[in-house]
Amino acid sequence: MPGISTRLDDLTRAYGVPGAALAVWARGELSEAASGVVNIETRVPATPDTLFQIGSITKLYTAAICLQLVEEGKLSLDEPVRTWLPEFKVADAEASARMTLRDLLTHRSGIEGDFFRDAGRGEDRIARFVGMLGTLGQIHAPGAMFSYCNTGFVIAGRLIEVAGGEPWDKAVRRRIVKPIGTPAFSTLPEQAMRYLTAIGHLGTGEGLFVSPIAYLAQSNAPAGSMPMARARDVIIFARMLMNGGVAQDSTRILSPESVRAMHEMNVTCPPRMNIDAIGLAAFLWDWDGDGRYETFGHDGSTIGQAAWLRYHPASGTAMALLTNGGNGKGLAQAIIGEIFSTHAGIAPPAPPAPTPGLALDLARYPGRYANVMETVEVTVEGGQLVATTISSPDFAVISGGGRRVALAPVEPSLFVGTPPGMTLPVTYHFLEADGEGRPLILHTGVRAHRRIAS
Repeated sequence: MPGISTRLDDLTRAYGVPGAALAVWARGELSEAASGVVNIETRVPATPDTLFQIGSITKLYTAAICLQLVEEGKLSLDEPVRTWLPEFKVADAEASARMTLRDLLTHRSGIEGDFFRDAGRGEDRIARFVGMLGTLGQIHAPGAMFSYCNTGFVIAGRLIEVAGGEPWDKAVRRRIVKPIGTPAFSTLPEQAMRYLTAIGHLGTGEGLFVSPIAYLAQSNAPAGSMPMARARDVIIFARMLMNGGVAQDSTRILSPESVRAMHEMNVTCPPRMNIDAIGLAAFLWDWDGDGRYETFGHDGSTIGQAAWLRYHPASGTAMALLTNGGNGKGLAQAIIGEIFSTHAGIAPPAPPAPTPGLALDLARYPGRYANVMETVEVTVEGGQLVATTISSPDFAVISGGGRRVALAPVEPSLFVGTPPGMTLPVTYHFLEADGEGRPLILHTGVRAHRRIAS
């Protein structure tokens, strides 16, 4: 991609991103660039060899290992989790009994998705974490809708350990990392220390600062709390998926059937959200509006770091962007559109915009909506809705404690608002009205929040 380094430099400055690494596979060639610094205090420059936290892109790796075990007859997508974990339980007895691996991998389990209780370190940390879920509630019944669920992927990581007979970290290295040829991919800090690594930053603009916490809990690693990689490492993984499960050295990682399963729709997202549908871990998009999903990938977000993977098999184009703070979402939106319009002739549609003159009865929307991560208080102020988000104590350091966002209507069930310091609007879907027409679910930030008070 001509000018990739210059363009990344321009965009990191424009969006206040401390450091970024970008890798693009297009027309049979790899292009790489890096910009900024790994740490605003040390001022060490970022390079294409820098490891950034990839966050929830890790979920694609966890799903791939699950599918390997399905191919080997050691797991099944549609049998209850208790087939392999008899002791598994959450607070809802019926949900505990019927939950399947497919429910976990498609974010439709309904389990409170952001349970980040630290279960410590060691090879038994994931088992200990799953053992702590007995009082964890449901946002919705299994299969009812999509609501992003980190917890489900930690449970899937435990299924890998039980069915595969080795700790999740070792399974990732033996089954994926080594066979595809990405030795820098690290699931533990002591592995990442061999390389130049980026630290996350919180805040925006002049208020940007180095995160006081480097990692989320190690016990949540199968969901993405720990892994670090170079941008090119993520591209190599994506190329394997675009090549029907075959790595660059002709090693088969997944069957073509398993790759197709990752890319087949299992649950749709609320209309006009920033994701169209969910496969087995993979995000699915219909950018050209023809009714078929042609673009795939995942996003990742940890403490002060964010990552994006997109790949378009029909054109053989893939892009991985890794950042360590600032308005990475704005940067990603800009560069994803440029790369895919140039190399694939396709690009994501513009985010939904308010509908001028749309008059609605705002009285039915206000209320308090919550999940384990945060509470969103929706009020009417000056003739418009305002959403005030207050993070739970465990998430305050990540989010800054809370934010207020003015909302504008797109249609009766969809509003948009732009958080302070950001440039892209966030969708707020009001769903499942009760007998009085009041929404029971607020879906925003890819997560469902249940109404808990008027």
